[in-house]
This record gives sequence, C-alpha cells and structure tokens, in this order.
Amino acid sequence: MTINTTVSKGLFAAVAAGALLVGGASAATAADHDTERRTTGRALPGNWMYLGVMEGDGAFGDLQARLLRCPPGKGNGHPNAGAACKALAKAEGEIANIKPADVACPMIYKPVTAVAYGMWDGTRRIYAKSFSNDCVMGAMTGKVFQLAE
Repeated sequence: MTINTTVSKGLFAAVAAGALLVGGASAATAADHDTERRTTGRALPGNWMYLGVMEGDGAFGDLQARLLRCPPGKGNGHPNAGAACKALAKAEGEIANIKPADVACPMIYKPVTAVAYGMWDGTRRIYAKSFSNDCVMGAMTGKVFQLAE
C-alpha cells in the first residue's frame, strides 16, 4: 500500500529537513558533490544515505533514523551497514531497484513508511514508500531500512 503523493512529499520533507539539521556535514557533502560534478565533470568519492522509518499510516509517527555511509567504516550509525551497502551497490544506489526477497510475510496491517535522502556516485537519491508491515518493507528493501540494533 502506498500513501498519497502529498503525504509522501510531506514525510520526505520532514526527514530531509531533519537530515539537514542533524547532519550538517552531510548537507555540506551534498553541496560539495554537486559543485565538484558541475565544475570538473566527476563526483567526489563516498556514498551516503540518511534513512528513516516511521510506524503508522499517517503523516506523523515515531521516526527511527540512521545515517548510512558506504563503504561502511568507523562512525557509521547503521547497524546493518555492510549488507545495506552491498544491496545499494547492486541497485546502483536506487532503493526501488533492490531485488525483492522471496519471503512469505504475514497479512497483518501494521503500516510503516520508509524515507531516504542521500548521495550515490555523485547523484542525489530520494526515496519514500509506505508498506503494509515491516516484513514487506524488509522483503522489498533488504537490510537498508533495518535500523534497529
């Protein structure tokens, strides 16, 4: 199940604003990537995503968020960084291109919304999608949004 476009944009705007406030260095990195790519035609190294998961089907809920840096290293806030980076690398940084896992999820409606903002190979990436439950989210996105430690 997906949420309507207005709610989706509102959710992302909230997470993106939080990313800019909390991760000022990350915001600066995004600007640096864009400037470098425009002036030299090549991007600065390093990939990162600010990831968030909200419970519920409304525009507001408890947000769990983490910064994922790829390749994983010291200071990475994502508990499944290695697997998440591997999945994103295979999908060329596009979360929607991650190959879904062949798993059976319970048909329990306990919605979650996943949002992401970041840079991958010098290109900004944005993602927002609601799922009927966290099992479906995990099947569709691998370890990317498994943020609990």
